Amino acid sequence: MNTNMWQRILHLFRRPAEGSNLLVDFENSLMLIVDPEQLTNNLLGKLRELMDVEKCFVYLADRSESSRTFSLADKAGQGESRLPSLAANGIIAQWFRTNRQILFIGENKEVTDYLRAELQPFLDLSVDLAFPLISMDRLIGIVFLHLSQKSLNSVQTANLQVLSGQASLAFENALLFKERLRQNERMFRAEQLATMGQFAAGIAHELRNPLTAIRSTVQYLGDEFDQGTNQRKLADDILGEVDRLNKIAGNLLSLAQPAESNPEQIDIRQETERCVDLIKAKAKSQNVKVETDFGDTLPTLTFDPAELRQVLLNVMMNGLQAMPEGGTLLIGASCLPEDSRDSASVADRILIHIEDEGPGVRSDVRQKVFEPFFTSKAGGTGLGLAICNSIVRRYNGEIWMEQAESGGVAVKISLPIR
Repeated sequence: MNTNMWQRILHLFRRPAEGSNLLVDFENSLMLIVDPEQLTNNLLGKLRELMDVEKCFVYLADRSESSRTFSLADKAGQGESRLPSLAANGIIAQWFRTNRQILFIGENKEVTDYLRAELQPFLDLSVDLAFPLISMDRLIGIVFLHLSQKSLNSVQTANLQVLSGQASLAFENALLFKERLRQNERMFRAEQLATMGQFAAGIAHELRNPLTAIRSTVQYLGDEFDQGTNQRKLADDILGEVDRLNKIAGNLLSLAQPAESNPEQIDIRQETERCVDLIKAKAKSQNVKVETDFGDTLPTLTFDPAELRQVLLNVMMNGLQAMPEGGTLLIGASCLPEDSRDSASVADRILIHIEDEGPGVRSDVRQKVFEPFFTSKAGGTGLGLAICNSIVRRYNGEIWMEQAESGGVAVKISLPIR
């Protein structure tokens, strides 16, 4: 065999496959990125180099307790805020969990028609294909692509399959990193709460004794004046303020040294409806409509009924205070799967949600509302939600605040069933 023939054979085996260098570069760059939106932009850039991609929509599973959806990772970047979230137990997610392959929308009319109910918003944007992000045998995301070319050749399809595996690991790492940051923040807040609670308890003990003496003295002096006189009115006002200070001191002690709980098996729907009955009169006076939405079958919950009512009433009253001119207060409860990204999971938690149609709360404020002494209300003490947080955490639960679809506030409480 002559030299030229050997050179041609060696060149054939050494020649990299089309796009392989790009895939290697992409894989190397993934190790340096832990932000889902930055990963989305990086993925779009590589896709444009491998094929004629015009738009890329990356949906990721939310790892929070309330997650039963896949959400668009970068709405602002793609300018498609009208795209909806995808239900984790919806037909699109279920199809990709089962098939785990690239869906060529124009080439598979039968599947497209089957998924059309959820797929239509993407069809309106001329999406040509979609592929799943699978990590640890779990669907963590779905990517939708709009191409300027008619179809992919075999090499591009193979490269896309390799890239989807790389992207799956990258997005999984990013989601895990985000979750770790969230857990660290929760631990920091728990430590902060414990420290402030001890400090508050010391103050409360020092305040209560002189307040008791002041109250008894003012009450004694007030009895010396006739009802209706200015002196009696002043004494009654002082007593009211002393009682308010005593209540604050009691809340401080409750935050630091909670009363002994008496948990029992309770019907969450019945207890929630009982709280709704207590606020209906105030809601009616403010022209607020109270709506309830409960799951068909809710398991019993182990909780102290008095403590649960304290949490629910506090949040409900906050919702009413946010709507002095009227609106709708939505209150509901549902079962939350152990792994909300898998519709086959057994119910592990109960999710209570309370949503108002008020002006809403800024995102930076939502991160602080459960901290002791933080308040955005005039005359507030900043202890109500902090105490709610303390109660919920004693039962291994979680309480957090989100922006409601109406623009108001959605407070969500996740509690373990067992």
